[in-house]
Amino acid sequence: MRHHHKRWLHTRISEVLEGALKREAQRRRLPVSSFVRNVLEGALDLVEDIVETTTGVRGARHGHGDGVADVYGWQELILNRPGTCARCAAAFGAGTKAFRGLRDQVGPPVFLCVACVRRLRQSSQPREREEEAR
Repeated sequence: MRHHHKRWLHTRISEVLEGALKREAQRRRLPVSSFVRNVLEGALDLVEDIVETTTGVRGARHGHGDGVADVYGWQELILNRPGTCARCAAAFGAGTKAFRGLRDQVGPPVFLCVACVRRLRQSSQPREREEEAR
């Protein structure tokens, strides 16, 4: 994924913070600018999630309730830790098969359970049959 630079943001930081950011970026094998951008985006997503959880208002920043409108595909995987389905809120534990949403833009991870992916496939099947008939 490539980030297109639109704006520069300059700020003053302490030497201690600069050192910590550079060490962590090096540990993760990322350019410092990418690491800082990821940290800022992650922090904003975390704040949004906290606000949504405490106020009950979902999708305020993204304009959708389940957080999957910008997902272009689903990758099957086995979870290593518990998760929750973005559509039906079903909880799944470690070792459970789930599907992670793939996005072009950075965003919080979203997962679907097997049942919701099955419903997604079923809803697309009539359209696929129509296109095949053409």
